[in-house]
Amino acid sequence: MKYMITGGSRGLGLALVAHFNGDSFCRQNGYDITKDIDRLSAVSLDYDVFINNAFDGPFHEPWANFAQTNLLYAVANTWSKNNKTGYIINIGSVGSESVVAPDPTFETYRVSKSALKAHSLQWTRAFKENKVLFRTSLLTLDRLDTDLTRSRSNWTGNGLDTADVCQYIEMVTKSQSNTCIEEIVSWVNFDHKH
Repeated sequence: MKYMITGGSRGLGLALVAHFNGDSFCRQNGYDITKDIDRLSAVSLDYDVFINNAFDGPFHEPWANFAQTNLLYAVANTWSKNNKTGYIINIGSVGSESVVAPDPTFETYRVSKSALKAHSLQWTRAFKENKVLFRTSLLTLDRLDTDLTRSRSNWTGNGLDTADVCQYIEMVTKSQSNTCIEEIVSWVNFDHKH
């Protein structure tokens, strides 16, 4: 299978590119999910698996515009119009699982990831109702253990292993042709020590 991965220059995206020998589509190689949605959705037709990983930022930031959700909309519609089979896998966040006041401002991240979740579940339903041939899955992930997250001041010393995330994706892509895994939610116990 051919894997297209948005992001891929660091963090989870880098791990996914390495594990699946996938192609990275990120700013470093000329693709911006906020500006190149049409180009990315057209290119996605050449792949079996589209991993919607890159995140443009919480919507309150001037550069952010729900690009991850907008990209899902564009790719899924392109695939639908072309009767494409395959997998669209969206990288969500457990932040979408609870509602908090938007203070501090970064808490608006939850809204962006909630929008992605709602739209991903709509496309899963479209497969269930035989309206599309491709399958859409959402990975709702807690904090990851990557070089990027380890470098942040709020690092707790514990996070999801990217190898586990790769296994979730393998499970999605190896399921029977009549089956779509709607969502996988994975939490971390921050107090656990390895």
